[in-house]
Amino acid sequence: MKKVVLNSFVFLLLGGCAHLQTLDPQQQSDWVSTLSHARQAAESGNYFAANKLLDEYVRTHPATPEASETAFWKAAYEVDPANNMGSLAGGIAALDAYLSANPNGLYRNEATVLRRTAAAAQGQMDKPPTMTADSTAQPVKDTVVVESKSRDEQIAALKDQLAASKSELAKVSAELDRIKKRLANPSN
Repeated sequence: MKKVVLNSFVFLLLGGCAHLQTLDPQQQSDWVSTLSHARQAAESGNYFAANKLLDEYVRTHPATPEASETAFWKAAYEVDPANNMGSLAGGIAALDAYLSANPNGLYRNEATVLRRTAAAAQGQMDKPPTMTADSTAQPVKDTVVVESKSRDEQIAALKDQLAASKSELAKVSAELDRIKKRLANPSN
């Protein structure tokens, strides 16, 4: 009798584990489809539609792990430089919310890198960037202190600062593009 009970218990346990591997294939299909359509909308510049698709997924599949991941994608679309309605400050706040709400989130590492990159682009880094041994670039300063310089010297200094800011912005933009490509193909 004990052997029958033990075998039944093992069978139920294994059956439960097998079920965990195939949790609602329709839900998985819906997630893949929603994410694909949201990406297509974002790539075509329709961030409003991308967000609405993600919102609809959350509405139809509440309290699922995938629904919690929509926060990452919405935040990523918010910081996208191509999104005219987005903002770095809003995206950083959304990434912070995603990171605090999803301690084991699927895109946690990507969200952390994207948050740091967005903060650097906004100039809100907590500490100055670290320089590697082979790096010769100097950190860009936000302001220029001008003491008794002629107007031409002041203009030249501001032009230099603008050029340095543009260079730093190009680097950050390239990093964001790299991250977007990586996020667009998460299977890599």
